[in-house]
Amino acid sequence: AVVSTQSTGEQYASSAICLGECGLDFSRWLCPTSKERDMQRDALRIQIELSKKYDLPLNLHSRSAGKPLLDLLKENNVRGALLHAFDGGKKAIKQGVEDGHYFSIAPSVVRDPSQQQVAKSVPLDRIVLESDAPALGPIKGTLNTPLNLLQTVEHLSQLLKLPKNEIVQLTTQNAVRLFPKLRNHIKL
Repeated sequence: AVVSTQSTGEQYASSAICLGECGLDFSRWLCPTSKERDMQRDALRIQIELSKKYDLPLNLHSRSAGKPLLDLLKENNVRGALLHAFDGGKKAIKQGVEDGHYFSIAPSVVRDPSQQQVAKSVPLDRIVLESDAPALGPIKGTLNTPLNLLQTVEHLSQLLKLPKNEIVQLTTQNAVRLFPKLRNHIKL
């Protein structure tokens, strides 16, 4: 996968908005040994180097690996990455904010207390919206679509006690700040 990532990077770097989704998944069933976790770390280090080479922000996944992911990013001087569906605790969220990262909020925020914690803990200027379709929908086990972002906005509006239009405006501005090439594709 890393070799194909390198050759694909050459081909698509000029039109790509970010590099990812990549990251660490330390789920026990997927990654039961330290050797397997080290292999994932090594692959991510290569992807980090590619993101630097092509000046692309990272879109990062972490499952059961919030702190190890943040530690690896810090060790490699990465700031301003997108932490997708972040599953770290309060201390890890704080570290991610301090290290300059952004956090995405998916429609699952309407049912997932850990995503609600992320939404309440992260400053609004570090939140972006994502559908993550077909996964992470508002109803567990059902097909998610980008239309469910409307439910995300509604829920964030209630959770953060802010008007929906302000949530949309600010998270869109955040996305453009994080992914500057988006300016070519959306109106602000």
